Amino acid sequence: MCARLFQSVFAMCLLTLPALAQDEPDTIAPEIGSRVLENYVTPALARFDETSSSLATSLSAACESGSAGDLDAARSGFSDTLSAFAHVSVLRFGPLVAENRFERVFFWPDPRAVTLRQVQGLLAAEEPLPSDLADQSVALQGLPALDYVLFGAGGDALADDARRCNYAVAIANNVAEIAAQLEAAWAEGTSFRVSFISPAADRDPYRSKAEVAGEIVKAAGTALEFARNAELLPALGKTAEKARGKRAPFWRSGQTFAFAAAQIDGVQKLIEAAGFVDGHSDLVNGYGRGMNFDLSHAREALLAVETAPEMAFSAEEDRGRISYATIAMEGAKHTLNGELSGALGLVMGFNALDGD
Repeated sequence: MCARLFQSVFAMCLLTLPALAQDEPDTIAPEIGSRVLENYVTPALARFDETSSSLATSLSAACESGSAGDLDAARSGFSDTLSAFAHVSVLRFGPLVAENRFERVFFWPDPRAVTLRQVQGLLAAEEPLPSDLADQSVALQGLPALDYVLFGAGGDALADDARRCNYAVAIANNVAEIAAQLEAAWAEGTSFRVSFISPAADRDPYRSKAEVAGEIVKAAGTALEFARNAELLPALGKTAEKARGKRAPFWRSGQTFAFAAAQIDGVQKLIEAAGFVDGHSDLVNGYGRGMNFDLSHAREALLAVETAPEMAFSAEEDRGRISYATIAMEGAKHTLNGELSGALGLVMGFNALDGD
């Protein structure tokens, strides 16, 4: 519920130019949907499918063998899956938001620690594990839950706890199934894919290339705002004394900053795939490259943080890196919603988080 409300707060009201092709600006590439599909969507979904399936296999092996090496391999597979999902999470429209798929993989924000309470309750219960996690609370289904199972209290002895092991495998299988569903929803011949790459007045949801461009801009902006405002700033706090690293996602596995950096990388790859950096409009390219400049520095700052997340947000040097990253992300978002959107002929409407 909380994640759904947060998503609705972040939703941007986007007004595009008229849907008629002759009224659309020539700064938007006619093949924008095809470019994004081929160069971003398809490889991102394929990697998520591959890593999540491999994670389920490696967890099964770790539970069966009980070896430390297999557990390490499963934990490494978890990191790979997080990185893959970070890129997929940027596509927060269409198939990813249908059937609560985003929340089922990444239930966040979670200020009341619903995931922790529900996961601990499930592990401590005496009744059998649910036969199908897809029917359970979204807090029990996804990567934050698996973060606790693998890296929280008791995670080092995963193979010694059959219930914990079986639950870990069930989560991984659930995430892998969602990855497969996403690929199917974007597959050749599906109505969503056809509309995205070949928008037309009689197609839903995209009637024009301007609407496709608007969706891409909105997705990139939402991803930046979510990573900044929901993942980093709550843990950073107003001062070092008020920093709470355990309010950041994936702090137990130490993947907080790698995950946020991968999301930023995803935004960069998305705008590049859309032709906003090296497309046929020099005006658009200039703003896109300006965005890339800010985002590259933000990503580098986050990847430079080597302190464990629960301490990094209050450590002076690392806190400076994180603060700088959030400022650069905000600058890139303003360029995206302002100058770049204007160059594309899009008008960004009111965003509730802007406070204006």
